[in-house]
Amino acid sequence: MRSVLLVSMALVFAAMACDRGPRTEDTVRKALDQANISAVEVDVDREANIVHLQGTVGTMADRTRAHEIATAVVGTSGRVLNELTVEGLTSRSADDVDGRITDQLDEMLDKDPVLRERDVNIQVANGMVAITGEVRTADEKNKAEQLVKASPGVKDVANGLQIRADP
Repeated sequence: MRSVLLVSMALVFAAMACDRGPRTEDTVRKALDQANISAVEVDVDREANIVHLQGTVGTMADRTRAHEIATAVVGTSGRVLNELTVEGLTSRSADDVDGRITDQLDEMLDKDPVLRERDVNIQVANGMVAITGEVRTADEKNKAEQLVKASPGVKDVANGLQIRADP
């Protein structure tokens, strides 16, 4: 009995130790700094497993490199949304496009008889769409993602919707 208790306690402590690993945000930040891409803000939505890269970089190559670095750090445990803008490109036109995409997606969700009753939130940055909130089923989560992906102007989608069935 005592050995079972000791083994159980050891497993609990081991699990707790695994939880103390480096934070994704810090790891991505360090990797970007090592690549001399320091103007990038890293924001991690832990619940949705999405890493947001935000800010302005000097070239399209820097934008692509930042995405590749963050993706290598995140691996298969989450998604990276590259919301970086390139210096010199008109951010006003990007904002206008993002606003149109947001309006279009909001209207589309309002027209859907099921999704309009759910807590579905849309954020658009440079054509990258993050979906967050709650739905009741996996089918609803997939439907929201497919509708967003099919919308004009959407470059990529990170579906962070949580499934929470009503009690």
